[in-house]
Amino acid sequence: MRHWCMTPYEAIVDKRDLRVYTEQAIADDVMHRILQAGRMAGSAKNAESNRLIVVTDQATQDALAAAGDFAGWIGTSAVVVGFASPAHELRMFDIGRQAQNMMLAAHAEGIGSCPVTLGHADAARAAVGLPDDWEMPMVITLGHPVANHPDSPLKRQRVSLDELVRYDRWS
Repeated sequence: MRHWCMTPYEAIVDKRDLRVYTEQAIADDVMHRILQAGRMAGSAKNAESNRLIVVTDQATQDALAAAGDFAGWIGTSAVVVGFASPAHELRMFDIGRQAQNMMLAAHAEGIGSCPVTLGHADAARAAVGLPDDWEMPMVITLGHPVANHPDSPLKRQRVSLDELVRYDRWS
């Protein structure tokens, strides 16, 4: 279900991280647009050193789940996309930009997503066969959301703008 009439602002404020998905596969054309959104993210010094690893294989997803401390649920998604980078060129800001582009594009397509940190670099590297000089510090999960998705146990009100924003100086 596409939400093409959604403005960028609406997509940003409406998107929520989802961790429960149906078993439905993501259509190839939808996946292509999500990946293209990641490709179009800016990159520091135009280095474009990150590579995306699209994982649909269940055994590989399960191995990736073991690479994160709070990632046991990721094997339930249709797709896991890993963000790999040469260790000497690892730029987390670039990875974040790619991930956010992809998650917003997914949301506009009616696909749920969630970012996941992989804290065990050796397990992540082994799961997808990365060379020793590459790292994959995070993945995103993608899938069709279940109806009546449960709220996060950590759900809370967002910090108000007055509390969040300072102008010119701290005080």
